[in-house]
Amino acid sequence: MPNVNNKKALGIDYGLKRIGLSLSDDTQTIAFPLKYILNDSAKKTVFELKTVIEEENIGLVVIGMPIGLKGKKTEISTEIEKFIEVLKESLKEKIGYGLILTVYDERFSSAQAQRSLIEQNIKRNKRKEKIDSIASTFILQSYLDKQKNMIEKKISE
Repeated sequence: MPNVNNKKALGIDYGLKRIGLSLSDDTQTIAFPLKYILNDSAKKTVFELKTVIEEENIGLVVIGMPIGLKGKKTEISTEIEKFIEVLKESLKEKIGYGLILTVYDERFSSAQAQRSLIEQNIKRNKRKEKIDSIASTFILQSYLDKQKNMIEKKISE
């Protein structure tokens, strides 16, 4: 559901060590890398995410969920589901006021991000710093494009 009250969308690429974040513009058309946060503790992570959500006027949160090639859950899927439950609980009030949390298949986002950084001739040590937020950007942009295409398809029917 793009254009949630002209608020930005936040993309999340959850990792056991780092969590990549990306933002969209106010029209939820274009995604761009924001930063990564260290995944030290659930409490600290949720606090940082809540801060971003408030400061950036977020109306939609898209969390990447890696689905295996055969459509089955992966090992990290279980960790992400736990993270989502903690996040939902801490954002309960905001969700009540219209914040949308959704999960999106992020099967190839890290590979796409890695390829993109290599094509840009980013050195290996710098790629480590950027890959999570870039992967998050691929997740968010893919979600936004899919939503836009669904809307355009409905309009043309």
